[in-house]
Amino acid sequence: MHLKHFVAAACFACLPFAGQANAAVAPDPGQGGESMLVQADKVREVTGKVISAVDREPIPGAFVVEKGTNNGVMTMDDGSYVIYVTSANPQLEISCIGFKTGTYDVGKLGVVDVALESDSELDEAVVVGMGTQKKISVIGAVASVQGEAIKSSSSNLTSNLAGKLAGIVSVTNSGEPGSSSEFYIRGVSTFGGRTTPLILLDDVEISVGDLNRLPAESIKNVTLLKDASATAIYGVRGANGVMLITTKNGAENMRTQVTATVETSFKQPVKMVNFVDGGRWMELYNEASLTRGAAVPTYSAQDIEYTRSGLYPYVYPNVDWKEVLFRKFNLNQRGNVSIQGGGNKATYYMSLNFNHDTGMANAPKDYMFNNNLHQYIYNFQNNITYKLTNTTKLDLRLNVQIVQKQGMQEGESQLFGYLLRANPVMFPATFPAQEGDEYIRFGTAMKTAVDRRLNPYAAMLDDYSVKKENKMNAVLKIEQDFSFITKGLSASAMVNWNSYATSTYKQTINPYYFEVDKSTWSPEDPDNYTLEQVGDAGDTYVSEAYDEPSTDQVFYFDARLNYSRKFGRHNVGALLMYMMRDYRPNKSLSERNQGLSGRATYDFDERYFFEFNFGYNGTERLQKGRRFEFFPAVSVGWALSNEKFWEPISNAVNYFKLRGSYGLVGSDDFNYYEHFVYFDQITINGGGTAYFGPSKNNPYSFRAHAVDAYQVDNPHWERSRKLDVGLDFSLFNQVNVTLDYFHEKRDRIMMERTSWPTIAGYWNATPWGQVGAATNEGFEASINWARNFGQDWRLEMRFNMTYNQNRIDAYEEPAYPEPWRSRIGYPLDGYYQRGYIAEGLFTSQEDIDNHAVQQLGSTPMPGDVKYRDVNGDGVINDIDKVQISKYGNLPRLQYGIGLSLGWKKWDLGLYFTGSGMRTIMISGITPFGEDACNVIEFIDKNHWTEADPDPDAAYPRLGINNADVAQNLEASTYWMRNGRFLRFKTLELGYSFKIARVYINGDNLAVWSPFKEWDPELSWNSYPFSRTFTLGVQFKF
Repeated sequence: MHLKHFVAAACFACLPFAGQANAAVAPDPGQGGESMLVQADKVREVTGKVISAVDREPIPGAFVVEKGTNNGVMTMDDGSYVIYVTSANPQLEISCIGFKTGTYDVGKLGVVDVALESDSELDEAVVVGMGTQKKISVIGAVASVQGEAIKSSSSNLTSNLAGKLAGIVSVTNSGEPGSSSEFYIRGVSTFGGRTTPLILLDDVEISVGDLNRLPAESIKNVTLLKDASATAIYGVRGANGVMLITTKNGAENMRTQVTATVETSFKQPVKMVNFVDGGRWMELYNEASLTRGAAVPTYSAQDIEYTRSGLYPYVYPNVDWKEVLFRKFNLNQRGNVSIQGGGNKATYYMSLNFNHDTGMANAPKDYMFNNNLHQYIYNFQNNITYKLTNTTKLDLRLNVQIVQKQGMQEGESQLFGYLLRANPVMFPATFPAQEGDEYIRFGTAMKTAVDRRLNPYAAMLDDYSVKKENKMNAVLKIEQDFSFITKGLSASAMVNWNSYATSTYKQTINPYYFEVDKSTWSPEDPDNYTLEQVGDAGDTYVSEAYDEPSTDQVFYFDARLNYSRKFGRHNVGALLMYMMRDYRPNKSLSERNQGLSGRATYDFDERYFFEFNFGYNGTERLQKGRRFEFFPAVSVGWALSNEKFWEPISNAVNYFKLRGSYGLVGSDDFNYYEHFVYFDQITINGGGTAYFGPSKNNPYSFRAHAVDAYQVDNPHWERSRKLDVGLDFSLFNQVNVTLDYFHEKRDRIMMERTSWPTIAGYWNATPWGQVGAATNEGFEASINWARNFGQDWRLEMRFNMTYNQNRIDAYEEPAYPEPWRSRIGYPLDGYYQRGYIAEGLFTSQEDIDNHAVQQLGSTPMPGDVKYRDVNGDGVINDIDKVQISKYGNLPRLQYGIGLSLGWKKWDLGLYFTGSGMRTIMISGITPFGEDACNVIEFIDKNHWTEADPDPDAAYPRLGINNADVAQNLEASTYWMRNGRFLRFKTLELGYSFKIARVYINGDNLAVWSPFKEWDPELSWNSYPFSRTFTLGVQFKF
């Protein structure tokens, strides 16, 4: 168990601080303010919680200092603190940016809870691009959440962001450990390249996978930058929005604080697809064959009886493959320890996290290799800030991620596809071992003369791999305060090195397969059956292989010049930054870009705000003369609540601000398979062969060159125009509301010129061009309400939602005479394929005869899908296909609802997430067929039958092969379902002691949706989500 290694490492990391765990720091009068350690028996423990008097939310990172001493601590994520005071009449001085500093008498109290008043002179600091601003000064579209709010028992951090921040649109396609959610900021606005946001960890770019592996304990806050004004400082890298992850820091003169968390989670897969048993499978197979013209049933009544009885499991098997392949539950273990503090010269924060996830595969423990999924993640974060002088500061940050994932070579997700490809009656998973066997006898049956059928259990056990990923992200930053030249002037420079290395070790065996010869068997002697070996002889030898290691590296540098100053009622600020980035993928050409960015801000009396941002960016993907382009953005704001005319209603609406922004952004991340878009890509001697010469029997030959990619004609940056209008207000100092409307138009989208004819000379490749255009617009809202009831009760409710809709404005396609065949005007993220409009199922031969001619690969029969004759020509063909959905798998509407309740030392938290205006497709589920596939219970209960010829049945008439049902497999509205859902995401109950908090957490507890067959966020053959129950304890000392 790797948890013991984590505990040992954590204990070792804490040794240097062990002597301070029960000591407080007090001034030594004889040493001129230097500190000394005071013994534990002379100190007194004081605990408490610091919250905001405005919204009653906890304040993490507030400084709690024993007045007159250097003894201080910082509040935790929930606002709590523990300090050991030494004075006879101690006072606590509590401060935090954005709040008024207060002094509080301790007296004989052991608990001091404090509500800090907002400081109008120095409002709350908000993280923005390349710095921070006062909340009242922010006029871009920005949303933020504390790290504590995204903590969950799920090891998938990205899935926990959905519903927590207005602007995030997310879809999770797999529940497999290590998988990441797809998420976008304000939806999708291009179909020509990258659609995901830029993710920055402490100003350094990371991948979605890196984000997914970060422990929430080390995250201070997560901030979304959504409009052009907020993202312009990042240039072309921020075209799809920016997510800023800020990790925790220590603080000056902060007593060392150690936090340790240990969790154990119990996971149970939910809403898995169920299959029919063997007897029912035989009955359905008979039904399918007879209704499609067979003279006699394939399986006799005796066959079905023998199978159902379970008396002859090796001759008449009845295999529940789900039971064979998967375990009922699995476990997860996680531990985290962090150390935080600081002195006069240096501050530090260190975090070590360990996570062990297991999968669902039911491999035997005594097998030659254990290919149950095991994922081990080690994450180390080290942030050190050191004062070189009073004006010079050095910042060192290191993030290390070590991941080891072992199990099946292609991952456990493939097992869910195997479930459909093997039916319950053809062969058992294994046969009993015989004397002398050193191998497993796997069951199978021949599919063709040379091809055997898939045994899912054998496929699960025939290979194994260990994949290791090592990620190191190192940052060195130096900051210089130039206030001695002019007040408010400073500069900084940052260097980053990012390395990602992978290696994979593989093992493979060749299983032994056997098939029963029923000709020698009789029920009178049931154990007397003959096994015949199928295919090539197996082998107990384990072959080994190593994939070639791969290493990617990124070098990044930026230099910044900052200015911020107040002149009476005038506040001015400026930022100028140069950046360069060199990405060196494994065994490939480097990808480089550089740019100059800037920001200028001005506000008068914190009432009228103006901001100008720009990015002047260059990329090597474009030819000289077009590599650089200027992208400006401007924003304005008006805080009406700071006007005198607002005073009569200020008690009710105590804060009210209007803001708006408009700007241009660009992207060079084209959906084009060659890096340099302005070159032809040619393979020497890779084309066709020409023959010539005097003799046809012995000609000369010449092989032409092949054009693999044509240069893009006159390439530019992909360009976007973004508009945002927002409103922020607060009611009764309790309800905070943020509303935004956004509108974006993109053009110069790169795409294939598919309408160009091959007669023009294009043979091996299709030309590309920047001919696409799209629009994306929507609105979002965030509402937060918090209130204390007396001394013991506290309640907070949160709601946020994002709605967006997009459409294609220009697209490379033929000039269709029928307008319904065009993709223009339809959503980017919908189901692009054209399909038929289904009108239910045929109910009779008369129904077929009276309908338009419908010959789509098979002759229609009652119970087959009936399609609309859109153009009315009496024939169903390709011209009748339309764009079949205005929604796609990516929801237009996504929302989150949260509630937190506290009573004395108890706390309770609930969170719900939901999606709406979303379509899912259930096509591709074909029972029987060439692979004699399994049958899902949904099909058994809902398919059309002659006994019940329901035209609205949820599944058509059965067939035993794809040729029988070819026309039913066409893309159509028949397979579309409403994919909206509401998910009970988390429930957590905790109790706090003096130095510890014990809690129980439930994750993915329930989901409500009009679609009942399986989880609406997944496809039928996806790795399922798990319902997780976690028991945890967190120590703070």
